[in-house]
Amino acid sequence: MKRPSIYTIAREAGVSTATVSKIVNNHGNISRETSARVLEIIKKHNYVPQQRKQTESAVGVITFHNNRRPLASPFTGRLLNGVCLQCFEEGKDMILIDGDRLATFSPEELYCYYASNSLAGLLICNKAADDPFCLRLRKSGIPFILLANAASGGEVNYVATRNYEAVSELIDYMICLGHRRIAYVGLLNQLLDSHRERLRAFRDMHRKHGIDLRSEFVLDLPDAENATVKNALLRLLARPEPPTALFVGTDECVKLYPLLAEMKIEVPETLSVAGFRMECDEAESGRDYSGIVQPTEQIGRRGVAALLDLAAGRCDHVFELLENAVNFGETVKRTY
Repeated sequence: MKRPSIYTIAREAGVSTATVSKIVNNHGNISRETSARVLEIIKKHNYVPQQRKQTESAVGVITFHNNRRPLASPFTGRLLNGVCLQCFEEGKDMILIDGDRLATFSPEELYCYYASNSLAGLLICNKAADDPFCLRLRKSGIPFILLANAASGGEVNYVATRNYEAVSELIDYMICLGHRRIAYVGLLNQLLDSHRERLRAFRDMHRKHGIDLRSEFVLDLPDAENATVKNALLRLLARPEPPTALFVGTDECVKLYPLLAEMKIEVPETLSVAGFRMECDEAESGRDYSGIVQPTEQIGRRGVAALLDLAAGRCDHVFELLENAVNFGETVKRTY
């Protein structure tokens, strides 16, 4: 079957080849109606612009702004380091893409962006599978994988970790050490599938041990700024019966330790603390933290390898869960 050309698209859409080129490259002042008609025809014919290198030489990584600091999170930085290393080993470039700019693109516009930039596929950071952006990506037909965020339902590809199992194990340990008042410190708890799974495990472990979980002990913070976290902790610890332990459901548990020290709260003598942390935290601080360590760089590496398999047709789907390491450490003490 003959590969469609720009002339095929222009003829069927009733426009000039210059107009098609402008739409593909997102240049020029073209009406919404004309763009929509041309993009629909492009998608129907699976048209690939001639200027695109057929080698699919790059992996696109879409990340979204985080309070105007898209790379401020140590977790995101380490994740992207793994992506970068694997891309270089595979002979591919890595293109970092502004997700907020693409957030309103239609499926056809997304496909044109993917095709014109010679992308093998996309890796998505910080988006849930049911987010409208991911739903449009599915309609576009572009191969993509969610990183560090497992999707339920078997419709969206992902490389993530076993959040539920790791949280269950650590909370069970804390309860077995006598803690009956454990607070959960989370960040936008319902935003991502991984966050939902962590909170679900926390609640299920309380239910398993017959402990009533107080609603005021579940913190859902809007951001991870120091002022936000400190204010929430001050309110929490001022209660008549404050928690004896904190579980931090975000990936930056170590940020709490200097804040607690500033508040004159000793860990674990006054308050036990555990949560998700980075692989390098212990080496840098010299402290044996209680917590869950995700194989962050490995998530990025596996994401690239799986995406290239998906794009090449070597697999039909990617539902991959890596194991976390649970370290019981020294920051959770026995209460009896």
